Amino acid sequence: MEILKLGFNSDVLPVRLVNNTSSNDVCASFYFKKDEAYYLLWIEHQSPQYRENENSPRYAISPAINEGDDESPEIYCDSSKEDLFRSEHVDELIGYFGS
Repeated sequence: MEILKLGFNSDVLPVRLVNNTSSNDVCASFYFKKDEAYYLLWIEHQSPQYRENENSPRYAISPAINEGDDESPEIYCDSSKEDLFRSEHVDELIGYFGS
């Protein structure tokens, strides 16, 4: 299997991505904070054949909750809310942060 590639340099985003991937996640995840709220960026494998669900988009952003505090965050997906962003294309992901 190919190694997961982000498809972009995280320095181009106006937020700091923090790796939040755990061993039981089906894809990589990173959290970021924007306007005092937490979010998760999910990044699926670049090849759909290696994704658990081949119909999942490459990039998705979900609202998140912090069950810790700002000093020691414990970030989890807020499953009560819909994804804010879903796309197969990195240029759309970067554009989302520019909007």
